[in-house]
Amino acid sequence: MQDHLDRLEHALMAGRINRRGFIRAAAAAGLAGSSLHALADELDAVRANQAERAKNLQAAYDYIVVGTGSAGSALVGRLAVARPDASILVLEAGDWDTAPSIHDPSVWFTNLGTERDWKDVAIPSSGTNNRAIPEHMGRVVGGGSSINATIWARPFKDDLEHWAAESGDKAWGYEHGLSIYRRMENWQGKPDARYRGQGGPVWCQPAANPHPLAPAMLAACKSLGMPILDDLNGAREEGSGGFALMNQIIRDGRRQSMARSYLYPVLGRKNVTLLVNTHVDRLTFAGTKVTGVELAGAAGPRRIQAKTEVILSSGGINTPKLLMLSGIGDDAQLRSHGIKTLVNAPEVGQNFQDHLLHGGCLWEPQEHIPHRNSAANASGFLKSQAGLASPDVNLVQIEIPYASDVVGKRYAPPNTSWALCSGLVAPKSRGELRLRSANPADRPIVDARFLSHPDDVKALAYGIEVAREIGNSAAMRDFVKREVAPGKKLTGKDMEDFVRDGATTYFHQAGTCRMGKDSKAVVDAKLRVNGVQNLRIADSSIMPRIASVATMASCALIGERMAEILTA
Repeated sequence: MQDHLDRLEHALMAGRINRRGFIRAAAAAGLAGSSLHALADELDAVRANQAERAKNLQAAYDYIVVGTGSAGSALVGRLAVARPDASILVLEAGDWDTAPSIHDPSVWFTNLGTERDWKDVAIPSSGTNNRAIPEHMGRVVGGGSSINATIWARPFKDDLEHWAAESGDKAWGYEHGLSIYRRMENWQGKPDARYRGQGGPVWCQPAANPHPLAPAMLAACKSLGMPILDDLNGAREEGSGGFALMNQIIRDGRRQSMARSYLYPVLGRKNVTLLVNTHVDRLTFAGTKVTGVELAGAAGPRRIQAKTEVILSSGGINTPKLLMLSGIGDDAQLRSHGIKTLVNAPEVGQNFQDHLLHGGCLWEPQEHIPHRNSAANASGFLKSQAGLASPDVNLVQIEIPYASDVVGKRYAPPNTSWALCSGLVAPKSRGELRLRSANPADRPIVDARFLSHPDDVKALAYGIEVAREIGNSAAMRDFVKREVAPGKKLTGKDMEDFVRDGATTYFHQAGTCRMGKDSKAVVDAKLRVNGVQNLRIADSSIMPRIASVATMASCALIGERMAEILTA
């Protein structure tokens, strides 16, 4: 039934059927109902309005926003309402978010490697025993929030206080960030006046009807003296971590992406134009003033002007790439590709960070129980060293046999296996992004340098030991036939190799256009790109240090802050 509805929605948005055809086909499939009529009305209005807007594309708009990911969607959703007088052009390289695999959280991972993914890969390095590591990133309306594992995890207080200190602006700090989260959330769990909001655009709830593994894991953690929380957000942000059911953006079994939360509600407005399947090749300039964007097209490049500003929300890889292609970056690198340097900004593309997810520690169950929700329903945060300001390790229970290429080949886990994965969420390793060429169609070189800092190896090893302790505890006995990997305690070089061979990522690319108050920073506290006018960045690339959680909620916060700054 759900797949059928998703296909009908895709057909309606693509213009292959109209509203009447949508309702008739849905009724024939037994899907009729008042909520279906409301959905049809919304989608038909969006499609009709956007088709009209695209047909009458203007030569100039007040604001041009590049990218519809978590930050871009939040920005446009707020800006369109706050500034109804301002025309906003939103550009998305991917297609509409109507594929059934997007709406069904249980198959989210089937989007990876498809046309809805940019398909970037971090080059081999010694830190990962010379393995190339996929760096999936959403190329679709909603960006990563349309293809991720639906986890809504808010940053630690220490994360936001660090951003505030680096930027010199208290508005990036925790208390103001918390006020933004209260207004953005539509929290479905236990009310909490300080930490949680209700009635906002972002639907989030504790994992519904979780897999039996999830409460068993929490019982195991409790038996081992680890704190169990009512909510994996909220008070956790100010403390030393703990374990709980995850928060998820799943509503009535369907993904509620940031595009569905923020962008769709304003796509029926006359001041918002969204172009899908539209690739931005370069920015255009008059001197050092950004005047607009240059779009790729079958008939050749097309330029559209921005009367006020261009805001880049293309993510930790595409935003620095676009800056460098436009002449903003390290002079020596730009000249090597024949690109004229407009602003010598050596830090563009530097400071690359991502969270590492180890795959993994695996167990074969007594009996197979199919995964639920997004296959990950319980999680927790802990410190690998007592003196840390906030947790650096995230343990994630995954109800399918999640393993790296090497671990999967070496241990051959049964397809009924489940995993308990150690995640590194405060990495000390830093990489960089470089252009492959001056051709906008070429993907950049992602030199992540994962695990190049020895402390990162130690932190992941600590997480692996704790994961094995939890997985092999008495509370998990009913779900364990045998430990598949690693199967025994590892030490020394064996543990180091297991860490490096099992390293994968959460696909949380960040930091490549660092925000700061110093002259080397790429953007300032108002997210203005230093050295040029009328250009800002609002996405994960501005993080001075990556937030120690899944980054969707942090990116939505950045988008909200950008709208706040523009409408102050």
